[in-house]
Amino acid sequence: MALLEGSDAYWRFAGTCTQCGHCTGACESLTAAGMSLGDIAKALLDAQRASSTKEELAYAIATNGQLVQAVRGCFFCTSCKNTCFAHNDVCDLIYRARVDFQNLGLIPREAWSSVLVDQEWDIFTAYRAIHGIGYVDLVRHKAYEGHEVETGLTTAFFPGCSLAAYGPELCREIFDEVDRLADGRATMIDSCCGSSLKSAGFFDRAEALCDRNADELAAAGARELVCVCPGCANDMRKALAARGLNVKVELLAGWLAERGFAPKHPLPEGTICLSKSCQDRDGSYVDEVRAVLGLAGSADAGEGAADGADAGTDAAAPAREVVIYRGCCGAGGAVSAFDPARQAEQADGKLSFAPDGSTVVSMCPTCTYTYAYRLMEAPRAVTNKHYCELLFDSQFDWDKTFAQLGGMWSGEYGPWLAQVFA
Repeated sequence: MALLEGSDAYWRFAGTCTQCGHCTGACESLTAAGMSLGDIAKALLDAQRASSTKEELAYAIATNGQLVQAVRGCFFCTSCKNTCFAHNDVCDLIYRARVDFQNLGLIPREAWSSVLVDQEWDIFTAYRAIHGIGYVDLVRHKAYEGHEVETGLTTAFFPGCSLAAYGPELCREIFDEVDRLADGRATMIDSCCGSSLKSAGFFDRAEALCDRNADELAAAGARELVCVCPGCANDMRKALAARGLNVKVELLAGWLAERGFAPKHPLPEGTICLSKSCQDRDGSYVDEVRAVLGLAGSADAGEGAADGADAGTDAAAPAREVVIYRGCCGAGGAVSAFDPARQAEQADGKLSFAPDGSTVVSMCPTCTYTYAYRLMEAPRAVTNKHYCELLFDSQFDWDKTFAQLGGMWSGEYGPWLAQVFA
């Protein structure tokens, strides 16, 4: 048996990589490591070939600084994939490498102990428990004290971890609207897509969590799943297709636009800077966000670089300037647990496209969180919003959230959290 679980995937990459160097130039992590995707695969295979035990293999990999930088420093933004003439799937390569890193003990526990979202306690569920945030009344497809299982449900709302934890008022307001447009037959899937598990090298556990969500959706009987985050939508669509379940997965923005939803308050003045999600491979999700916000106009400049911007005038409102920019916000791939400075640099680079007085609008709530934290550390004259905040009245209160997150560790629950996440 091969010492590396992902050996087959590495051989495929080593065989199909043309060493053109485009991926290296498109990715700061690969540039810093001086490696291509094919080089990563080859380095892993070379280390395996030179080792007779897992201990020897772990040492060989750990002492290869370039390889560790390339694997642990990946944001999963797919900028390298978008420049690959062979169309190699970088996510498959790095996910498999992270699995092997995890199997070899090369990812420290403190990098992932608080984001095991398939367990009872993670940072999100702990935050919700400590601050009394719950949605049992909205999870209508399950029985609880004083409530029987409801049937005839058509639509399941999937808010994702960050929104459910850090924006409870906004989460409830969105659900109310989804329920209204679904004729009172909506329920909530109060879970996670497992993205953080993949970043930590628990690929199979992430897929199992999505399968569990699929089972729950099937039990609820809903025929459509409405997701706030593009990443959640992608992962759940894949899981449902693998199970052969005929459930339509949609991004909330597009779902609302199809039903003629109009924002509940005017859009902010000044330039709107749309931060395209890494998971929005073809730009369809950002188009849906533009549509529901009433921001027609220029298209994305393309996917040829890790970061870029496309400025254009909104055709529906000529005075409105819209900028779309791409590249990871800094939260992807759990790079912050490996190199915190890289996350700050990445967020700064993304925010640098926003002129003073503009509003940065992200598609993923985790991006919104990441920008909010960076703006707290290094203030800029820009406003940071998730697209849902431009659609609904409720807003994230990041000052309160960060204060409560910090207080969890210094308050009475600190010892319990330290024990749970030790």
